[in-house]
Amino acid sequence: MSDEKFFLDGAADIIPKVNDSPYKRILAIGDVHGKFAKLRSLLKKVSITDDDLVIALGDYIDRGDGVADVLKWVNDNKDKSNYIFLRGNHEQMMLDAVKTNGSDRITWIINGGKATIFALRELNSKKIIPFNDVVTMVSNLPHAYSIKVGGRNYFFCHAGVDSAKPLDKQEEMFLLWSRSEFFNTYDGEDVIISGHSPVRYYFDYDANNPRPLKIPGKNIIMVDTGAYTHNGRLSAVDLLSGQYWQSNLDVPGDIIFVCSGNTCRSPMAKYIMRHLLKKERPAQEFSVDSAGCNSNGGSYMSIGTFDELVNNNIPFQAHVSKPFTKREYENFKRVIALDSNVFKCAKEISKGDPDNKIRLLEVEDPWITGDYHKAYEEIFKGCAALLNELMEETSCTE
Repeated sequence: MSDEKFFLDGAADIIPKVNDSPYKRILAIGDVHGKFAKLRSLLKKVSITDDDLVIALGDYIDRGDGVADVLKWVNDNKDKSNYIFLRGNHEQMMLDAVKTNGSDRITWIINGGKATIFALRELNSKKIIPFNDVVTMVSNLPHAYSIKVGGRNYFFCHAGVDSAKPLDKQEEMFLLWSRSEFFNTYDGEDVIISGHSPVRYYFDYDANNPRPLKIPGKNIIMVDTGAYTHNGRLSAVDLLSGQYWQSNLDVPGDIIFVCSGNTCRSPMAKYIMRHLLKKERPAQEFSVDSAGCNSNGGSYMSIGTFDELVNNNIPFQAHVSKPFTKREYENFKRVIALDSNVFKCAKEISKGDPDNKIRLLEVEDPWITGDYHKAYEEIFKGCAALLNELMEETSCTE
């Protein structure tokens, strides 16, 4: 999506006629869910200044592999007077899990908490944000925020409100978890701005291009456009104009490693390559990802890959598998297939590799051989050669 201006359908019904607030924009940001690259893409388009009020609607954690960077963003901005970070149900699940070793922890992990566990370990081990400080920060996140502009009240929360109760008497359960019981029944004059419910799943509303929604006939704005989903974006809405911005669908990438299931070799290659690039080119940003030709998505990294990365001191975050599609082919400069069958599969998916960007790095599948250490050595050698190639290219452009 380009940087041209977009406006909510029905925005004229809810934006204030007069801006008597001290802000030029009042920006609501939807659920990030660890998708830091999309957050960075969105922030670049919005260009936040000290004259803006920013209200993030919660769910910064879980699911995506950039949770550590997102939490650092929250931590870096939480004390600024023009930033409000609300609590989401996923932050609440984290807090509940920290307090218990029982079902709350299992519920959190099932709902994407594994990504956050890795992030917390990374932030703590690198002394970026100690674990207890993260827990304290999340514990201090408010459930709601309201502001009156032009005589009208704007109420921000993660999920929704109980229509039978005043806004200042809302219960945590509704503010963090409600869905249909909120947007099917609310008929108040106050404008409610919430996330939590991705518009593509809960409304028959342009599912192929999810965008923020003002529910027709209701003073409700839904801002969650499914950033964590394969086809989703991260969105921000300005309440003073009805204008909205969205992250790129995908962030353009440099290298994507492709294996069959995206649980063994390709995530191993992704983290090895990221480690080598960060070590040799710390001042440059490279986007490295992975996918699987035969993956349906949603699976975690294999324990063998996990052990090899740990044993070799390769930093990594939570990994969730995803399929290799034509869009990944178009989005990345280099596609590295990790065996000849995957190479053929990637060629078919890309309709013949028209841009001549698919290359072969032959690595035996450790899921079949059981030899994860051999796979690690082969991948490390291939990544080192690719690193030299990249360094030669970037040296020529410097």
